[in-house]
Amino acid sequence: MRKIRYAVVGSGWRSLFYGRIAKALPERFELAALGCRTEEKAARMREEYGLPAVAGEAAVEAAKPDFIVSAVNKQGMCQTVRHWLAKGYPVLSETPAALSMEELAALWQLRQAGAKVQVAEQYRWYPVYGAMLGLVRSGLLGQPVSAYLSAMHDYHAAGMLRGLLGLGREEMRLTGCTFAVPVTATRTRTEVLTAGEVVLKEQRHVLFEYESGCSAVYDFMSDQYHSLIRPRTLRLRGTRGELDDRTVCWLNDKNLPERAELDVAGDPATGEVLGVAFQGRTLYAPPFGPCGLPEDETAIAQMLQGMARFIETGEELYPLADALEDAYTALLMASPAVTPGAGLDGPAGEGLAPGWYQRRTGPRPWK
Repeated sequence: MRKIRYAVVGSGWRSLFYGRIAKALPERFELAALGCRTEEKAARMREEYGLPAVAGEAAVEAAKPDFIVSAVNKQGMCQTVRHWLAKGYPVLSETPAALSMEELAALWQLRQAGAKVQVAEQYRWYPVYGAMLGLVRSGLLGQPVSAYLSAMHDYHAAGMLRGLLGLGREEMRLTGCTFAVPVTATRTRTEVLTAGEVVLKEQRHVLFEYESGCSAVYDFMSDQYHSLIRPRTLRLRGTRGELDDRTVCWLNDKNLPERAELDVAGDPATGEVLGVAFQGRTLYAPPFGPCGLPEDETAIAQMLQGMARFIETGEELYPLADALEDAYTALLMASPAVTPGAGLDGPAGEGLAPGWYQRRTGPRPWK
């Protein structure tokens, strides 16, 4: 198997994931270059992380990568993707693909014209989440009916809910509201907080009603990724059973209830998931063999591999149309910018309490 060589444009914290993958799996992946804006930043990335950091586009191109990974901030993501596509490079974009309907439509137009672009939406390929999705697809729980998700935000959640419910890009109605909630700060991305300070955080609730008759509830607190007291919760209800995080309840062939747990084996030192099983059946095994990568990097490594396969064969691991649909859904989920009850396309949600809004999907070119 030929080694996958990629260059990352952007030097924020997300770019470091791609460096760790290359170091953990050097026989499969090579970070050809990490593009920084200045030589000062490049020198710091080389010294602190041992990455092949360079300054300027010319230096990135000189590394001759197979494709570009766009890992800039959200505001500049779509512009960066389009810039490198115009240079003739395949591009794997970090999420979200874009922040407006106009940008999403422009990306789809480029894809239709032959541009090789994909989006690195990783959560479905997390080892434990992937195992859960596999269990749901097995039919053990019957036909998916509803889901509750309090684990990831916006476009990530939109994609996970579609996966859990087995939905395509169907029409839906959203009803939601965002609250300011006092919580105790416990951790940031870089440090544990023990002062006991109570701060206001955003908590967003959204009810999804899908055309197929399925429903879902999204519940996310803005500190959820880092908080030490905010567990992640996933629940899927089917016609013959329910998945509640790692607990599975279902009806057997005699329509009698059974209950069991997902068996997750992991390395406590590295965070790597070494296997997920259910009643002796393997639902997940490390796709690259044990290598010390935690769930996020394991999932992103699969996106890198999927990008290489897409360039070679045209097969999409996570179709761009799905990525655009999930980013579009995130736009619908956003709180009203001006007036409570105002949707993207005008007033909506008459009769709702103040602060609540209701939105429906509209025309989009990728559907």
